Amino acid sequence: MHVTRTDEQWKLLNEAAPDVPIVMLNLIRFRDTALDGHGCDGMTGEAAYAEYGRRLRALAAEFPGSPFWVGDAGRTYIGPDEETWDLVLCVGYESVSIFRDMLATPAYQQAAQARTAAVADSRLVLMNKTGGVGDGMQRWAAGGAEADEATDPIIMLNLIRYHDKALAGHTCDDMTGEEAYSEYVRRLQNMNSHDCPGTIIWDGAGQATIIGPTDETWDRILLMAYPSIADFRRMVNSEIYKTAGPARTAAVLDSRLILTHQKFPR
Repeated sequence: MHVTRTDEQWKLLNEAAPDVPIVMLNLIRFRDTALDGHGCDGMTGEAAYAEYGRRLRALAAEFPGSPFWVGDAGRTYIGPDEETWDLVLCVGYESVSIFRDMLATPAYQQAAQARTAAVADSRLVLMNKTGGVGDGMQRWAAGGAEADEATDPIIMLNLIRYHDKALAGHTCDDMTGEEAYSEYVRRLQNMNSHDCPGTIIWDGAGQATIIGPTDETWDRILLMAYPSIADFRRMVNSEIYKTAGPARTAAVLDSRLILTHQKFPR
């Protein structure tokens, strides 16, 4: 189980470019009952994590962070069977240095006691935003709660690690894994909105795993919005998707595909 960073992972954070805007991806599994001795005795793990969030908000004036996606995590469609999550949280910071300086303060370390009490397992992945997405998250979130309730939209979180060289025999021979995955995304985007109803609302490059297995690294991280799980399932089972799918097979060395439902913003 992974609750706190190692010295090696702290070094990775210190080595990151200090002035580049980042997003921290948090995957959280709660304890049933908060761990005693950290100021949250008698709480559930979920309640203790909410207390951690409340304490962080008290630091926001000095170390501003913007949570732009909070979702209940559902089924992991691709990944180890035992790897399940309760919460998916993305928080943006204007720079690595703001995030890093916050972690070093006594006030944060006091706040983090609630996180330690709450969390049974977690991942914390540093991401940089890549081009071509614009304000897709904001446009999607602006649909309003009424639309959410009517269509039950979902987000699929994609964590991707590339092959160095794309697997042969899957329509992407002689490409790198990165090129083959870009070809997969291009094919999806060339499908019409009925055949591929998904919208990329976040496209980022994974930089470092700050909490989690040291060998678990991700090259690309996508949040894809779909009107419903039925629309997603229809897409991946369609005949036309079979023209795109081989490029993904060629590209991907390891991956996670995690269903999440929006909690915030509303």
